[in-house]
Amino acid sequence: MEMDVPTVGQSSAQRNLDKIWHLLHDEHTSVICIYGMGGIGKTTLMKAINNKLQATNKFDYVIWVTVSKELNLERVQEEIMGRLQLNFSEQDSYSNRSMQLRRYLTDKRYMLILDDLWNSINLSEIGIPTNKENRSKIAITTRIANMSAVQVCSDTKTEKIRVETLTEDEAWDLFAANVGKEVVHQPHINDVAKDVAMECGGLPLAIVVVAKAMQGQNKKELWQDALRALRAAAPEIEGMEPQVFLPLKLSYDDLKDEKAKMCFLFFSLFPEDYEISVKRLIRWWIMEGFIDNVDNLEDASNKGHRIIEELKRRCLLEEGFGVRDRVKMHDIIRDLALYIASSLSCNEGPTFLVKANVGLNEPPPEGTWREFDRISLMMNDITELPIKPECPNLISLILTGNRRITAVPHSFFELMPALQVLDLSYTSITSLSVSSSSLLNLQALILTGCRRLTEAPFLGQLKELQFLDIKSCGIRCLPEEMQNLVQLKKLNMSGLFNLRTIPSNVMSGLCSLEDLRMHRTNVNWAKGSEFAVENDVTIGEVGKLKRLTILKITIKDSDCVEEDVFLQQLPKLKRFKVLIGPCDNLNMNCMKQVHINGGNNYSRGVKVMVAHTEGLELFESDVKNVSHLVGVANSLRMLNIDWCTKMEFILDWSDVGENALQNIEELRLEDLPSLQKLFKGEMPQRCLRKLNEIYLSGCVNLKSLFSSEMVQNLDQLQSLHVMNCTGLEEIIEGHDKSLPENPFPQLRNFTLEVLPKLKSIIRRDTLALPSLIELRIVNCPNLRLPKRPDTTDWPSITPGNGTLEANPR
Repeated sequence: MEMDVPTVGQSSAQRNLDKIWHLLHDEHTSVICIYGMGGIGKTTLMKAINNKLQATNKFDYVIWVTVSKELNLERVQEEIMGRLQLNFSEQDSYSNRSMQLRRYLTDKRYMLILDDLWNSINLSEIGIPTNKENRSKIAITTRIANMSAVQVCSDTKTEKIRVETLTEDEAWDLFAANVGKEVVHQPHINDVAKDVAMECGGLPLAIVVVAKAMQGQNKKELWQDALRALRAAAPEIEGMEPQVFLPLKLSYDDLKDEKAKMCFLFFSLFPEDYEISVKRLIRWWIMEGFIDNVDNLEDASNKGHRIIEELKRRCLLEEGFGVRDRVKMHDIIRDLALYIASSLSCNEGPTFLVKANVGLNEPPPEGTWREFDRISLMMNDITELPIKPECPNLISLILTGNRRITAVPHSFFELMPALQVLDLSYTSITSLSVSSSSLLNLQALILTGCRRLTEAPFLGQLKELQFLDIKSCGIRCLPEEMQNLVQLKKLNMSGLFNLRTIPSNVMSGLCSLEDLRMHRTNVNWAKGSEFAVENDVTIGEVGKLKRLTILKITIKDSDCVEEDVFLQQLPKLKRFKVLIGPCDNLNMNCMKQVHINGGNNYSRGVKVMVAHTEGLELFESDVKNVSHLVGVANSLRMLNIDWCTKMEFILDWSDVGENALQNIEELRLEDLPSLQKLFKGEMPQRCLRKLNEIYLSGCVNLKSLFSSEMVQNLDQLQSLHVMNCTGLEEIIEGHDKSLPENPFPQLRNFTLEVLPKLKSIIRRDTLALPSLIELRIVNCPNLRLPKRPDTTDWPSITPGNGTLEANPR
């Protein structure tokens, strides 16, 4: 898929846009083929068409699919079905899905956009009906001009549009806009800057990348050196036009940090068009040792984010398509990275062997492994590995996603003395044998999703290990020798459903551990050291990890949490997520979270946790209020209470300190059938002053929401959502003289839904709500709105059953 580039001065792009739009209205044209060299702007053009179509009702569906070099018809089929929100099972055959897709689309008018097509594709085989009667359209982008791209019915008409390079004037306008006109118009730079722009050959992708590299450069010598670099000769690589590659490499060469260059090159180990979360990519970089000169994992992560932004700024990485916090690499940029990392090309940097997601049934020949530093064979169908490949320089080996690999030969690692990173995740290995002389330098081992791996005696031998990920493995027990992993910095053992016990001293022996994740791991923690028997592990061992800064843990029994177990630890933790009871993976938008499922008499240890948390969720608890839990939780920002059937009020102000809930920002109460009021007693002046969102649902015995006293503390409230509270009669209780003159001055979003007994919002004739943007009222038949004191009407309202006077005057 091509990179987005600005359309400054691109009159040719507008002409192509108009031409495509005209063809979409031409009943004789079914297929539109947009072709041209890589980086020319084909995808940008079609994104503009896509966005324009989204604002119309011309088609029932507009479906975008990125195809890429390695054509995988099943993936294309699944993506189309996903865009249409059609349910399918992994067990469904290709032909069955095709029939389901064809039946669904036959009477629909759709626009299908196939981006970055490299091979001929039979749409009928996938399940795309291509009859002209439904007036649907198909558009493809491809770099291959004379390819019969899509096989359709013989009576369909295909129109081809070639996307040309920019004219000199258009290229200069685009280049100047991206560098900055204040730079390129300087007299001593202007002439050489124009030469640099012209060396980009009118290719939008190259122009933008080079321009980004030259931003802020005011010295003529730097511009002359850039021009020299662009004019330097370079060998061709297959499928890559020289006039594309040379400008792109300049952006790589301009990276000052060699480790940042390695971070860039590393991305080429993933398949083409692969999207990865920013956090996961940074974890890889840290494991590979690319992020140095930092004291801990948190600092390394922060530095990784800075490198991400630098690579994005230089157009070497780009945002994922429609997903936040994900990045991808343009396919031409990936070709550039592979070129640099190829021993057969420019003879600089590392050497990579990358055969990722290309359908391999067997690995490359054993003799070809020797020369490479990093090998990625991820996401293939490999069944057997070489017996004893000789890899004297191999640092990283990535085999993730080869689900047909069931065994690793005993001698496989013997000639890999330099191996530091090994990824066997999502394979079907049942065991892993490591000799005493193998993997002596291994620093990172990833076994995520190896559900058939039940024993792991080898772990204790990996003395240099710093990163271990055994999430969702089938491991039943951890070896006692794991306590020898004194270099281990991060351990992810979440989702070990078969694990019941951990030998004593294993956890406390991991003295370098900074990041521990044990969510949904069914460990039977001993109830305090005085009750522990030999080989039982207590939570207290976790509390002894002095370098720990990140903790994510499930504790089934709250009695296992000793009073002082985290007393020293919690204030030092930067992030923690503690789930007590049978909790699921629930997320709150804060760094420190405690989730409690069930119970009513919580230990002092649990209260200590809550005292240090920013977010608390209580689910299916039998408590009548949470005064004893949140009374000293001065850092609490978010409070969620759900399905606590005996809860009568949240807390009694007389039972808590005057600082209780003074930092609360979000309050969510759901399905509390016994709740009679939110708070009891006289509210301290500073409480609730930061509260900006309240969400209530299913509190059926609540008759009024806010006292007049409480309203005075809610001057920062921005969102109020009240739903399915069938007994609610009024939002604000109390008479006019006891209320502030302008309640809720910051309220922006206000929802009242399914409140059959609701009569009033406030006991006065007028209500201003000066910041209100959205008012939603549904199924509130007895509600009569007050007037607004000025001449403005209420925002648009969704009326419910019964009478609703939206704008009484």
